[in-house]
This record gives sequence, C-alpha cells and structure tokens, in this order.
Amino acid sequence: MHSAVAAALLVSPVPALTTELEGPARFCGYAPIIDLLPGEKVTTLEGGIHSGSFRWEGPFGSFEVQGIGWASPAKGRMLTPPAADKPAIFAQRRVKNGYEVAIWNGAHATAYFVSQSRMRSSQMAAIKRVRLFQEGQEPSGCKLRTIFVWE
Repeated sequence: MHSAVAAALLVSPVPALTTELEGPARFCGYAPIIDLLPGEKVTTLEGGIHSGSFRWEGPFGSFEVQGIGWASPAKGRMLTPPAADKPAIFAQRRVKNGYEVAIWNGAHATAYFVSQSRMRSSQMAAIKRVRLFQEGQEPSGCKLRTIFVWE
C-alpha cells in the first residue's frame, strides 16, 4: 500500500456500519464505558484507530458522543478532578453544534457529549455514570461494544 494512502487511513474517520445497541447491558465504545439502563440505546456512527462516535439516547434525551482512547485533557474549566473510579468532568460550553460537556480519565481517554440544547440535570446525571478506558486497557463485562477492524 502506498505510504500516503496508509497515512490517510490512519487519520481519517471511516463510516461504521450503523448499529443500534440496546440496554440493559454494559456498552464499551472507544473510550466510554456505559452501563445502559432499560430504555437506553446507542447507535454507532463513525470509527477510527483512536476514536469513535455514537448517539446515546434514553429518558434523559440524546447526545452525540465522541470517545477518544488516546487524547489530551479536554479544553475548558475542570469542575471535578479525575479520581481512581471517576473521570474528571469539564464545565458545559457552547460549541458549533450546541453544548458540550467533556470527561477525561486523567491519562489518555476523553469523551465529549454534545446536545443541541443546554444540558439538563438528567443529562448531567447520565454523563456522571460514564467511565473511560484507554488504548491498551481491556474493560470487563462488555456485552455490547464497538471495535476497530481493518478491511
């Protein structure tokens, strides 16, 4: 394979097969770990080597989520620092597509949650349930997951 083509494949997201994954079950995306409750579902969107995106829907509404398994801390003001069992949470901020809240595990995993309208308390409670894993880690109990496959 030509090196320019290989480099493009490494940095460009590729469309994933759109799949709906319904709870209750543990979903392991690319970085986020979510214990989906009854009535919640994830729809996969795009994937790449270091990240992937999906839509998370439930009684709280919906988010577009970008998970990154090899990242820097999110930009913005950190509301709570990372702890051994919980990621840091960053303040909600206005972005091009709506409003964004980010979480970071204190090392290399980050997830960004985007909603078209300002986040409500039920959405913030849902985000606080999310845990993160990063490249090289293998989370346990994942009944639903997204994986990266070279074609």
